[in-house]
Amino acid sequence: AIIGSGIAGSALASILARQGQSVVMFEAGSHPRFAIGESMILETSEVMRTLAELYSVPELAYFSSENFFKLIGNQHGVKRHFSYLHHSEGETQDTGRTLQAVIPKQPHGHELHLYRQDVDAFLASTAVRYGATLLQNTRVTDTEFDDQGVTVATDTASYRARYLVDSAGFRSPLAEKFSLRDFDLKTHSRALFTHMIDVCCVHESGESQKDYAVPFKLSEGTLHHVFEGGWLWVIPFNNHAKSTNPLCSVGLMLDPRLYPEQNDMSAEDEFRMFIKRFPSIARQLEHAKAIRPWTRTGRIQYSSKQVVGDRWSLLGHAAGFI
Repeated sequence: AIIGSGIAGSALASILARQGQSVVMFEAGSHPRFAIGESMILETSEVMRTLAELYSVPELAYFSSENFFKLIGNQHGVKRHFSYLHHSEGETQDTGRTLQAVIPKQPHGHELHLYRQDVDAFLASTAVRYGATLLQNTRVTDTEFDDQGVTVATDTASYRARYLVDSAGFRSPLAEKFSLRDFDLKTHSRALFTHMIDVCCVHESGESQKDYAVPFKLSEGTLHHVFEGGWLWVIPFNNHAKSTNPLCSVGLMLDPRLYPEQNDMSAEDEFRMFIKRFPSIARQLEHAKAIRPWTRTGRIQYSSKQVVGDRWSLLGHAAGFI
């Protein structure tokens, strides 16, 4: 039994079902659904290729850079670099305080910006194709373990399994049941994020690519606006000629010890008010519009005191997040 059908849960379900195991996935929501965790790194592609070959699930490798256009469609973005622009409050960004870490030309020259609603739905469907059962809109309410396995209670019925994997993310039922959460971490930030349209490239709102002396446009990868006590990400899905997706992921990360949450205003108003501190950021996002409700969180960093127990384990963000 697997709680959650995001990338981790669905990949595991696909592997187990492909190997002949009987698998049931419990999904509290339904696909397609909004999710972040959109900017890939080289190691992710390599892991997906390896899992695909090792367990004979070729679909897992669809989300590696070499399969980008031919297999997964044009809703996703290209990632040619990680770029960082350092900002000082009240000042236009100094182009000399810029870093662009380029994805190597070999083997493929780019990674991906994943449009997660499509990715998660595809992988959940892949698990079903290999024989897993997916129960959407089915929330796990309790679990009881014994020597033979586990009873999983939902809001509609109970199920029996030999083993339980919790990949439900921060609100992990097992982490709550066993009081596993650990917050003694150095990184400390809260978040405000959404998907937006009409987010222009920095080179269209301010200095040109030549002024920054970087090989790629800043919109051709994951852009980080960095400042004292936080940073802001810009992850476009519309940054290549074949894109059919106008959206861009935008999120603000703040140390709440320096910037406490402004509960007396909406998340969007807090976001807009904050970026006014940095003229170049505000200029890039001047015409940007959110196309879905804003998400505002408390501290997002956590770990777990234990990730494996008798007949259970935590996977992915159920185990921790930095």
